[in-house]
Amino acid sequence: MGKKKCPEFENHERWLVSYADMMTLLFCLFVVLYALSNTSRPDKNIEQVAAAAVEVFADSLQDLPVDKRAGPKEQGFGIFENFKGDQARPSMMKKFPDSQKKSKVIEDEIKILKMKLEDPVPGEKRSPQDASVGSERIVSVQKTDEGIVVRLLASHFYKAGEYRVGRNALVEIDKLATALKDLGRPISVEGHTDSLPPTEGEFGNWELSAMRAAWVVKYITTKFDFPLKDISASGWADAKPIAHNGTAEGRALNRRVEIKIKYE
Repeated sequence: MGKKKCPEFENHERWLVSYADMMTLLFCLFVVLYALSNTSRPDKNIEQVAAAAVEVFADSLQDLPVDKRAGPKEQGFGIFENFKGDQARPSMMKKFPDSQKKSKVIEDEIKILKMKLEDPVPGEKRSPQDASVGSERIVSVQKTDEGIVVRLLASHFYKAGEYRVGRNALVEIDKLATALKDLGRPISVEGHTDSLPPTEGEFGNWELSAMRAAWVVKYITTKFDFPLKDISASGWADAKPIAHNGTAEGRALNRRVEIKIKYE
C-alpha cells in the first residue's frame, strides 16, 4: 500500500501581506505628520515636504511604456498635467520623438513667425525679404540652440527710461501676442539694456530691464488671455550683450526685449 500524499496546505492569510504593507505606509504617514507638528521650525519642515511632493508628482512618465500607462497616451509635465476632472485632455505642447523632427518643426515655425512679424525700421525702403537681420529690424526672428528667439528693438518700443511700450508700438505687440498664442508654446520674456546707466527716468538698468519684461508679460496675459503657466519674465540689464557696448550702434542692439520660445 503506497504512502498517502499529504494534502497541500492552502494559506488563507495571504491578505496579511497587503495589510502589513498598508499599515507600514500609514505608519510612515503619521510619522511625517508628527514631524510636521514640531513647532520648532514648522515653516521649514512644511516647505521641505511640499518641495519633495512637487518633485515626485511633477516627474513625467516617459520611461513607462505607453501600453502600460493607465492615464492618457500623451503625457505632459506631470502625472496630472493632462487631466481635467476625470477627463483626459491633450497636452498643449507637441512631443518630439527625435531631434530631426524637432528641428523640422522649429524650421517650419520660424518661417511662419518671420512672415508674420519681421518688418524693417520705419523709413526703410527695403522690403522685409530684402532687409538683413540686425539693426534694420524692429522685430527679428532667429533660431537658437534652444529654439526660437524674437527680438524687439527697444528704441522703437520704448522712450528713454520708460518701461511701458509706447502707444504707437502696441500694434506690433498685439501682432506678436497673437502669433505666439497661435503657436501654443511656453515662452520666456527677457529685458536687456546696454552698459550705460539711464540718463532719464528713475530706474537703473536692472530695474528697467525687469520692468520692461514684466510689462510685456502682463499685457499679453491680460489682453490675450495667454496661459499664465506658460510665460515668465526676467531682467538681465547689460549682463547678456549681443553687440559691443563701445559703439552707439552696438548699444542700440543691446537695448532689447527677447521672447524665447521653448521646445522641450
